[in-house]
Amino acid sequence: MKNLTFRPLWLIAATWVHPSLASDIPGDEASWDSIATRPVPVECTRVDGSPWCRSAGVIEASVTEVDNALRNMSKHAHLFESVIRIDVLEDDILHIVLDYPSPLDDRDYVARYDYAQSGDVRTFRWESVRHPAAPEGTDVVRLPNFAGEWRFSPHERGTWVQYTWQAEINGSFPALGYKTAWKRAGHEALRDLAQTQGAGLIAP
Repeated sequence: MKNLTFRPLWLIAATWVHPSLASDIPGDEASWDSIATRPVPVECTRVDGSPWCRSAGVIEASVTEVDNALRNMSKHAHLFESVIRIDVLEDDILHIVLDYPSPLDDRDYVARYDYAQSGDVRTFRWESVRHPAAPEGTDVVRLPNFAGEWRFSPHERGTWVQYTWQAEINGSFPALGYKTAWKRAGHEALRDLAQTQGAGLIAP
């Protein structure tokens, strides 16, 4: 059996603009607990019993480059080892299948995406939806509540990036492994985004 390695629970392939999503993404007002400080800080909280996590870092590339990477992430899908398949169901709805290490079942989710900009701050936000073209299967575990947000703005070293995600893992995942999975997910999400530009990633 191969070693257990935890893949990031994320994929953004946003090229679309949609009215504001209903998901209530926790912000600075939430009570965040630090679970990692290196290579980037990762912290988690709970909202109505549901776990949320966020990580932050500086990608050494311009805001324009990072923005374009997010808008065209489906073109970079081959760079992410966690991604098995991306199905574009509608202009703003994707079905993403994620690879999990054996003996765990793979995960999938269906999400609607939204892009917004306010001053120098740009956000890509998503939430899970149902779609008839992507019914729940028996060979993967559906993430029915998967939602989150990418937030970024200019930084003297490039682009400050914050990644927030709904951190339920579901299925037969060992509870003792949650923090390890969340730490790796928070780091790898930022690292993989930086890699699309061949850029470095540093702590904020």
